[in-house]
Parts: sequence; structure tokens; C-alpha cells
Amino acid sequence: MIATNYNFGLIFSAVITMAVIVIAIRIYLNIVNRKSDIGKPDWMSDSEFEDRFGKRKR
Repeated sequence: MIATNYNFGLIFSAVITMAVIVIAIRIYLNIVNRKSDIGKPDWMSDSEFEDRFGKRKR
């Protein structure tokens, strides 16, 4: 069922490819999930800020 002609080079290449894919996914998820530093401008009221950004003033 499983072929026996796997060599070290093929296994090494598969491990490196998998590692590169996992690292790329982790970097992408870190970039996507960064917190934005949206601050309320002085001229905007608290209720308008809450309506637009859904964030409470800290």
C-alpha cells in the first residue's frame, strides 16, 4: 500500500515544505489579527465614535 522507495531527500523536502507553509500561515494570521490603534478624535462625540468603530473609549 505504501511505496518503499522513499529516500532521505524526498522526506527532507516534504518536511521543509510543510514548515514553510506553516510559517507562512502563522505570519499571515499575525498580520491579520493585529490590533488597530483607532483613537477618538477630539471633535467626535463618544456616541458617534461607538457607532462607527464599536469600541469604548479607554
